[in-house]
Amino acid sequence: MGFVIPSELLQVTYAQQLRKYLATSFNKINIISFENLVFEEIQQEVVLLLCERTGTGEHLIEHIEVKDAETLQQLDPHRLKLPTKQIDFHADKWTYYFLDKEELDFLNKVRIDGMPKIGTYADVEVGITTGSNGYFTVPQSVVDMYQLHEYARPMVGRSVQVNSLCFTKADWQQNLANGVKANLLVFTPDAKENGNEGTKAYIENGEQRGINKGYKTSIRDDWYVIPSIKLSDALFLRRNNLYPKFVLNDAQAYTTDTMHRVFIKEGVNRKAFVVSYYNSLSFAFAEILGRNFGGGVLELMPSEVEGVYLPYREDNAKLFEQVDQMVREKKTADEILDFTDRELLRKGMGFSETETKMARSIWYKLMGRRLNRETMEKANPEEKRKSKKANARVKQLNFFDALQQ
Repeated sequence: MGFVIPSELLQVTYAQQLRKYLATSFNKINIISFENLVFEEIQQEVVLLLCERTGTGEHLIEHIEVKDAETLQQLDPHRLKLPTKQIDFHADKWTYYFLDKEELDFLNKVRIDGMPKIGTYADVEVGITTGSNGYFTVPQSVVDMYQLHEYARPMVGRSVQVNSLCFTKADWQQNLANGVKANLLVFTPDAKENGNEGTKAYIENGEQRGINKGYKTSIRDDWYVIPSIKLSDALFLRRNNLYPKFVLNDAQAYTTDTMHRVFIKEGVNRKAFVVSYYNSLSFAFAEILGRNFGGGVLELMPSEVEGVYLPYREDNAKLFEQVDQMVREKKTADEILDFTDRELLRKGMGFSETETKMARSIWYKLMGRRLNRETMEKANPEEKRKSKKANARVKQLNFFDALQQ
């Protein structure tokens, strides 16, 4: 069986049953990916998925990456007869197999050794679904203009508003001063009738703009009353660029569905929990468990966040302030990881220098693949012209005939 498919089918949750079916039904699976976008016009990364049933009891898989459709012609089809990696039926996502056998063995050792996950220490939920972030999240100027102080609550909704390991009251006040949308409007059911004149005017303005006719707002008893208003102990950014941010919520701020709410379990040291995430191994698992799309963005859903392995030790709390300061000073990811990998992985977990370097290289590899998509989408006209030429050549490939030989 051979298909050209969107690469996201290797990683999205809704295709999990399909991946399981293919893994159990076929004995040899090859995934051929491309460094460059093959179909530049649709901005969609694709892979070749090649599956073979041999009647044996083995279940092997291999990932091969070529530069583009043109270099695909130079690939020896006989390589596809000898996949080397055993399919891990515990691995939900096939991006796992972009790694080589040595790297997979290392990650399997981490799992066998019983390192805990984020879900061991916390429950993760999506942020608040307002139905219209543009209406329910407002700067202080709007609060003052409409006299909405009774209903305004501290909130944080964007990555640029969080530049630390700990979002404090002072950070929130700085966001207010900068004029960002740092207030969430939590109206009560009687606000429309019993609120002050400014409140009534703001709700009426929302109806004039049709906010009450949106899908989420229209199914509520009172369209302006947001459900599931809960404060969380920490925040985990849903969509990310270089690496996902995990932040302690000392400001007691609410968040929209741009961030996940993390509710830390009783008895867990909150500072130790958050700082334990900042290491190469946890970053690597975030790449493995998440999905990437448009512009190289990495997205993790709550269950995927809970699956990230975490070298948690209560003693890690002593590192919190130093790492927080490094993030605030905008130190590079490598500078931060050089420190945290040494403290969290080598000293804390007893990893060897080789294992620690491997964790970093796995993160580099997976992050690099993802961010390369962003580079290609911003490619200059000459690069895009070459991509279109390669796209035309792919139509001439007689690739599957070569497989038959």
